[in-house]
Formats: sequence, structure tokens, C-alpha cells
Amino acid sequence: MAVALTDMKPMTAYAPPADGLAHDAVEEKWLRLHRALKDRPNRLEKRPLGSDSNN
Repeated sequence: MAVALTDMKPMTAYAPPADGLAHDAVEEKWLRLHRALKDRPNRLEKRPLGSDSNN
């Protein structure tokens, strides 16, 4: 199989801004996602025992 070389660069990981404030709409979206993922273990811990629909 032939592989074509392109000028595509890998996407960098998101790093929150140093001041912790969003400066545009895209950054606000990523900050919300970042906070949600950071808080996920706490949310899973608080979930009632019988609710296994979404791991």
C-alpha cells in the first residue's frame, strides 16, 4: 500500500490558558470540556449504584 506524504501536522493537546480565562468562544468550549473531564471521577462517584447505563 502506498502512503502519500502531506503537510499535515498532528493536533496538539489542549492546554488551558495560564490565567484560566477563555479569550474566545472556541477556548470557552475547550475549557468547559476540560473541566467536565477533570470532574468526571467525582461525578461517577456520586452516581447512584443502580444507574449503569452510561459508564
